[in-house]
Amino acid sequence: MAFAPNQAPKVATTVARAFDLKTAAVAAIPVAALAAPAFAMDSIVEALPTTTLALEVQFGAYLAVILGTFLPVLFLINLYVQTESRKAGREGGQDAE
Repeated sequence: MAFAPNQAPKVATTVARAFDLKTAAVAAIPVAALAAPAFAMDSIVEALPTTTLALEVQFGAYLAVILGTFLPVLFLINLYVQTESRKAGREGGQDAE
């Protein structure tokens, strides 16, 4: 153990002896009183939404799913139809090579 000292430094033992647990406990009592919430709930479970409320879906969510699905699909169908029509137009017609 190259860097680990075998004995604790004298400063740490001096500080440990000077620390008074009773004084620290008395000083912490006002802090504990101020840290308590003004209205404490009995249970966190009571604050959670019910299952019927949790399962409700807003109209905007339905709209986002429908538009997010169908708009890209319609774009890809349109792109496919245009590509096939151009390919068919090149094979026979005025633009045929």
